[in-house]
Amino acid sequence: MTDKIERLVNRFSQKYIDVLSELKAPGSRRYGFEYEFLPLRALSLKDKDSVCQLLSEIGFSADGDEYQAVNGLRVAFEPGGQIEYCSPPLLKDDNNQFDSLMAIIHQTNTTIMDRLGIEYIGTDYMPDRREAPLCLTSDRYVKLHNRLAESNTRGLEMMKATASIHLHVGISDFEEILPLFNLLCRLSNSDDFKMSPERRDIWNHTDSTRCGTPPCCFEQLESSEVLIERLIRFALYADLLGDNISFVNSADLSFKAFLYHMTTLFTDVRFNLKGPTLELRTMDSMPLEQFRIRWKKFVDLFENI
Repeated sequence: MTDKIERLVNRFSQKYIDVLSELKAPGSRRYGFEYEFLPLRALSLKDKDSVCQLLSEIGFSADGDEYQAVNGLRVAFEPGGQIEYCSPPLLKDDNNQFDSLMAIIHQTNTTIMDRLGIEYIGTDYMPDRREAPLCLTSDRYVKLHNRLAESNTRGLEMMKATASIHLHVGISDFEEILPLFNLLCRLSNSDDFKMSPERRDIWNHTDSTRCGTPPCCFEQLESSEVLIERLIRFALYADLLGDNISFVNSADLSFKAFLYHMTTLFTDVRFNLKGPTLELRTMDSMPLEQFRIRWKKFVDLFENI
């Protein structure tokens, strides 16, 4: 087994490095956010579908399971009916576009409230949602729901009762990955960006194989390559969604299967290959008017790396 693990670590690490090298964004660094809002009352699948229908009526274009505005803002949903607004890549000084995104988010939430009576609020946690209906029915989320119903004590609350703001920093050079990662790890424990105590307790009792602090946060690593090797190793031992065995013991050991497996791991800091970006997942959702100051602080911290 040891030889098998080391071969997989070496092979996947090199392939992952190759993917990052191909996807890295040229030019000035971009930033992004995924901003979740919780419904004030528990929603049903029918409620969520009504919101989707309304989005189509007010100018959002359907794109698979998501909806997109003309300025690049995307709308998706989480398992408890949380609405999630995903920004396009933003430069440090894209103030006008940032203001436009904030205005559309505010107007969309207001319209949903006026037309459907569904009020979305920016907050970290709503109690008594463990048994709320599952508002996403894809195989991925059904398997995750089944997993989190059994793996620990608060996983279903994580899915349906919490909301966060994920912050993204674009990767433009391979050698900067380690310092970017280290800074995000520090921010995950800082007053401005860490989880509230209630949300942290939920996260700590969700699924230890796929949640929490990455195993290499706050360690003195030598290089970006070593960081990636450590994260690959962690993912190989994490349980496969739906099978409840570690990935290394699964039937499909292809790199494609491994990349999908990594998207089911929800550590405080993680890679997101869509950008590619490094992603901070700890900041609690908040009222919209409070976000601008936090956003500016986040962006300014990365401008000298």
